[in-house]
Amino acid sequence: MSAQPVRTSSAHLLSDSFPYRRNTHRYGTHEVVLRSVPSDSTVLDLGCATGYLGAALKARGCRVWGLDRDPAVVALAESCYEDVRTIDLDECAELPWPEHLFDVALAADVLEHVRDPDRALQMVRRRIRPKGRLIVSLPNVAHASVRLPLLFGRFRYARTGILDETHLRLFTFTTAREMVESGGFTVERLVGASDHFGALLQHRMSRLVRGLLSHNIVILARPKP
Repeated sequence: MSAQPVRTSSAHLLSDSFPYRRNTHRYGTHEVVLRSVPSDSTVLDLGCATGYLGAALKARGCRVWGLDRDPAVVALAESCYEDVRTIDLDECAELPWPEHLFDVALAADVLEHVRDPDRALQMVRRRIRPKGRLIVSLPNVAHASVRLPLLFGRFRYARTGILDETHLRLFTFTTAREMVESGGFTVERLVGASDHFGALLQHRMSRLVRGLLSHNIVILARPKP
């Protein structure tokens, strides 16, 4: 289904109020994800929102196709992509662009919003080249900011963040790996991302503390044969 247009005035209002934007901190989730995409790749951007990651990838020579279930943000993203569609991963039987196999599929803070992420990943796997790459980021529910209030019986959803009120799934490092593997992928790298502790989390020893300090989980995976 093609993107539905919105009036210019509405688009401006949405771009001002939309809660999700690119985080440019060097070790924040978005920069860790973007550095994992090789330049000049063909990229499928799942849950592309207003196109803030697509624009960064396009600037690095990538050709990017996008989809999102919100037609209003899709209309804002059109200039960043080869093509962008209004698609709900829980409702579609197959992804668009059957003529393309992509070098990279990017699911940045998307799968926690999906009812059946295993099914979504199986669809994505069919659209990645055999030696292509899946990059997933997910909020880490085991982060200290969630654990400590939970000790005192507090578990409150918010408009954005780890406990975003639109999240349907919650993940730890272990369950995130299991979900990606059950979707038909082999995990090659699992790292934590954080504005405050990101540099520390890039080291192998960070496995001892990454569950506590990582705001997001970033997974690099390959399709299983």
